[in-house]
Amino acid sequence: MDPFDRPAYQPLWAAARRRVETNGLSLEGTPLRLKGLTPEEADAIAGLLGVRRPVDGSLRVPLSALDRALRSSVVGRGLLDTLSVLGGPPVDRRGRKVRSDADRKQQWADLAAHSAVGDDSAFTGWLDHLRASGVARRLAGDDEGEVVSTALDVLAVLRSRDSGHRLAVLAAELTGDAHGLDRGRPTGTLVVHALSWLSAQPFPRDAADWRRTWSEAGVACDDLSCDVLVLNLTGWSAEPLRLTLRQASSWRPRAAIGNTVYVSENPAVVAAAADQLDDRSPTMVCLDGMPSTAALVVLDGLVTAGSGVRYHGDFDWRGLAIASVLARKITVAAPWRFGVADYRRAVERDLGAIALSGRAFASPWDDGLRPSMEDAGVAVYEEQVLADLLDDLAR
Repeated sequence: MDPFDRPAYQPLWAAARRRVETNGLSLEGTPLRLKGLTPEEADAIAGLLGVRRPVDGSLRVPLSALDRALRSSVVGRGLLDTLSVLGGPPVDRRGRKVRSDADRKQQWADLAAHSAVGDDSAFTGWLDHLRASGVARRLAGDDEGEVVSTALDVLAVLRSRDSGHRLAVLAAELTGDAHGLDRGRPTGTLVVHALSWLSAQPFPRDAADWRRTWSEAGVACDDLSCDVLVLNLTGWSAEPLRLTLRQASSWRPRAAIGNTVYVSENPAVVAAAADQLDDRSPTMVCLDGMPSTAALVVLDGLVTAGSGVRYHGDFDWRGLAIASVLARKITVAAPWRFGVADYRRAVERDLGAIALSGRAFASPWDDGLRPSMEDAGVAVYEEQVLADLLDDLAR
């Protein structure tokens, strides 16, 4: 048995181990302060150091002095070797932290080079936020790099031209688990966090908001909660109606070469067209926010059948964000009274009364629209130019 492996020495070895492990295994620095020692502990430690026993049960112990005392004792070894014999080799926690920090820095650099990020400053900002806030670390612990990488794989698919994803299928393909993107799972939470961040929307507060966020990204949590508002869609009545994804997926459009489908952001446009034009209105699809999976399925079918697609939305940053997603998912989509000239005319008519707010987005079709909106600083909503839109639909 080692002569120093006695209970009377334990306060000394515990304090010495803590100090050297946090000090990079160095014996430098301020002395240890041992307090509340029992008479037996004070006698043993003072005897080892060759000092007078303290009357108040406290001792100041320089590590270098303790090292010398051990080397000149019967064991003839230094402090680090003694700690190794008594409790295993001391861990260089400072060095481990430095190595860990370096590894983590490289890990985040690799994530920033992921194909989903590209040169998108909003994506880069999201990754910076994840790292600085510790969100990913809290969700995934030591697996944060792997989980963020998988989330980026999912986002890369969502940013492609593909549409009509089912959540469970997407999860199975990219995470190996059909429930890997469910609410409460780390990867699913990070993807929804990114979708909210990139669209400048708050993180979902409940299950309905969660489903809506996925739907706006072109992913259906189920066939019935995802829907789209349409008017005069071939095969359905002339009344405005909402088709579930289940209905949209089973619908087959007839050939419509040369026809144009008009896409609005707000239901008010569809309602007004139904009231004033009835069955004379061209086919309309209302996104009612970001394009849902159901909306993309219907538009894909119409485009395949030969229809053109024209989009109008609110002249605010949300409207431009929606336009960007639509243009990426439906590549033949074109603007409908949604350019810089249209915006300026509306502003000149004093239609813009509410200040723009939130993160600015660019138009996918008109490079001059964003700077013009930033200069004027006001939003113009679809309902304010409704008469012009109805004139187009009537023709």
